[in-house]
Amino acid sequence: MVKATPDWQQIHLSEAGSQGRLRFALLAICVLAGLLTACSSAPSTAAPQVAPRTVSGLVSTLEDEVRDLPDGQIAWSTYWKLCWDEYPGAQGYEMQTMTSEGRSPKLRRLSGRCFRLQAAAGENPKTAGLMNRELQLKLQEGQLGYRVRAVLADNRVSEWSVSMPVGKATAK
Repeated sequence: MVKATPDWQQIHLSEAGSQGRLRFALLAICVLAGLLTACSSAPSTAAPQVAPRTVSGLVSTLEDEVRDLPDGQIAWSTYWKLCWDEYPGAQGYEMQTMTSEGRSPKLRRLSGRCFRLQAAAGENPKTAGLMNRELQLKLQEGQLGYRVRAVLADNRVSEWSVSMPVGKATAK
């Protein structure tokens, strides 16, 4: 049975003379030095410890902004704003995007207790009002949401809050 060897081994081992051996030795030293440096300065990748309480008091609101344009037109935007109660000992907060396809692995770090996002927008005749606003908000509501957790000291976080759908206003 013939065992395959990686191309880089074939290249370095087949080089003749002291120049080839010197290159191989330098490469090995560089790789070893890189590994030692990475191991000694690598940040802790341990999963954070979870505190037994969730972020509470989540309230989402819708805020409309309208500006006049020439020829009887308007430009409008509806912003979805999510706020929550202060979590005792929180050094910040993390938000996770939730879509109809699942949870995003990327977390958004926030220092404050509110998050604002444009949920709908348009340009149309002023007489038409905020045309298709409700449709755009319903589409967002069915496709996008966010959940929040508090970031605490000593590599600890709170449990995740419930997911709040973008485009929907709630009452406290």
